[in-house]
Amino acid sequence: MIYIIVAAGMYALYLMLKMHWVTALLLTVYLVLRVRHHKKLYLQMKEETLRFGEAAEYLDAFLYAFMKEEKIERALTDVEASLVDGPMRELVRDAIDHLHMTFDESDIMRKSLRLVEKEYSCSRISAVHDFAVHVESYGGEIEKPVNLLLTDKNRWEKRVRLAMKERKKMFVDIVMSIAASLMICGIILYLPVMNMDISGNVLSQILTAIVIILDDVILSKGQKYMAVDWLSLELTVDDEDATKMESYHRYNEKKDRRLSVILTLLTLGATVTAFFFGKKALGAIGILTAVLMANQHKVGRSLAKRNLIKRIKCAFPGWLMDLVLLLQSENVQVSLMKSQEHVPGILAADLESLVDRLEMEPESSEPYHAFLQEFQIPEIHSAMSMLFSISMGSSSRADKQLGELIERNLEMLDAAETERLRNLSSGMYLLFLAPVVTASMKLVVDMAVFMLTFLAGTGIAG
Repeated sequence: MIYIIVAAGMYALYLMLKMHWVTALLLTVYLVLRVRHHKKLYLQMKEETLRFGEAAEYLDAFLYAFMKEEKIERALTDVEASLVDGPMRELVRDAIDHLHMTFDESDIMRKSLRLVEKEYSCSRISAVHDFAVHVESYGGEIEKPVNLLLTDKNRWEKRVRLAMKERKKMFVDIVMSIAASLMICGIILYLPVMNMDISGNVLSQILTAIVIILDDVILSKGQKYMAVDWLSLELTVDDEDATKMESYHRYNEKKDRRLSVILTLLTLGATVTAFFFGKKALGAIGILTAVLMANQHKVGRSLAKRNLIKRIKCAFPGWLMDLVLLLQSENVQVSLMKSQEHVPGILAADLESLVDRLEMEPESSEPYHAFLQEFQIPEIHSAMSMLFSISMGSSSRADKQLGELIERNLEMLDAAETERLRNLSSGMYLLFLAPVVTASMKLVVDMAVFMLTFLAGTGIAG
């Protein structure tokens, strides 16, 4: 069926763009060969959407079952019974079998749960498993943290579902942009001016083939945005972020200022030389460059700080979520210390400094206020102030403050991940504009051929 649709579409293009039969035949062969690639991307899109749905269903089932049973083994049994037949149910069954049949391994619960994590690489599944293992091993409050994880999971699912919907809409826009651009390319070939027909021109035929091939590539790129792994789409590269943070902390202002002075002097020397030889334009450019070189260390520092602030805003809510879960069973200082195990790399150094200072000044507010202070992020300052209040307050007041902290963190997490998903989809807007560029290229050439043919026909060109 798909090959019939391709053939019909190719015939419509053959008529609309006045293709030579050789051009049409070659493009038909090309598009038929590309069908398998597009079909593969379509099936991958369906598979990734299904995997996301299975992961969301598993999180719901596991959290409700664990809140009821308070044991991982019994919770997995309930989850296996509630899921429909499919890859996720098979994995849960394998995890249960691993629990029942393994006797000579340490940390059996964690290794069993990793069977699910390995196939469904998702930070939220890992976080839920870590929480369950911690509670079963050490005890602690269950209902409140489970409700928190369920709320976070529901917000996450809503964000990703919305991103899927937006990408589908943008993909339709890309298809419409391709169709509109090809129609415009065809219109010029039917202009009723002196009965001229430029479609037989070799250059026009070559450009027709190029435009269709490029539009097919654009369509393929758009499909790839639809076929992404939605489960791992929000994961960050901690090692790279940690390196950038370390470089920022190692900044040597004196060294960079000396470099700015050297670059400024070299630029001024070139500027004076340009004015000496009467090159006023080059001299003016040299003056502007010298000003930039004189402040290059400040500009570089400012750009690095701005980039780190964006990365911190993405990483902080996720770490705070882990911390809040620990706060259900531990005090603030112990929770901060234990949260180091899963802290994002960009926060690791500052968190280590915070923990060290709290060991020396456990009742002081200064360590909390010093956490990432140089970046001046109001949301983080507010959260750290609230953590200090929780550490010093009574149990009744602490519960209310913890609830406020949770609500603020969920809002921060929502904003950060919504922005990140939007940024990851921004390339689709460029794909929407791309067919206009390819069509413009063909239109310019066709208009040039049209004008030359017109001039030659009227004898003006001679």
